[in-house]
Amino acid sequence: AVVSTQSTGEFASSSSDFTTCLGKNTKPVQICVTCFEDFSSVNGSFHNISTSAHCAEKLLDSDNAMVIRRLWDSYRNMWTSALCDTCSGLTENRTHEFSNKTDEVLLCFNEHIQHPHMICIECSEKYDALLNLFKSLQSAGYACADLADSMNSTARMWSVDYGCGHPPVEYLPVLAMTAAMSFIPFSFYLALWKFPTCGPS
Repeated sequence: AVVSTQSTGEFASSSSDFTTCLGKNTKPVQICVTCFEDFSSVNGSFHNISTSAHCAEKLLDSDNAMVIRRLWDSYRNMWTSALCDTCSGLTENRTHEFSNKTDEVLLCFNEHIQHPHMICIECSEKYDALLNLFKSLQSAGYACADLADSMNSTARMWSVDYGCGHPPVEYLPVLAMTAAMSFIPFSFYLALWKFPTCGPS
């Protein structure tokens, strides 16, 4: 019972840390890389509960304690819909080339900020290279929400701010992640209000 109560405490603490990280990294979206360790902690603490026969029965399946499972499901759904597993943890290296090319495009924008009409000409090659890289990552299933939000932002600057064509597209991982995240605050505060423990009956 002591171990089980400790597990629920760890889940509550890691849930708080993860929710805080999400709140701090949604504009711009940088949750997949920045919040990876916090998500891993939530994942680990939920695993500890679910693999304890006593805790799993009392905390995950009882009518008054489904909040833990629902909270975990909301986290997992958000993480999955944002495709975070494709660009965080061991797969984070996949994002480096994209980040470098994004920096090159933004630097080009800044270098010609005094003459905006030149941006479409001078930065076209760099922007097209970035867009093509993103599309290749997207077709391979690697365009997580972090990358998609970054591409959305750069595309808006290119097409709306500088009028260089290519209307911006809201890429799906960001939209799906936003929908999934809308449920998290409600779930988390419900958990705080009635967070179960797994002590003696």
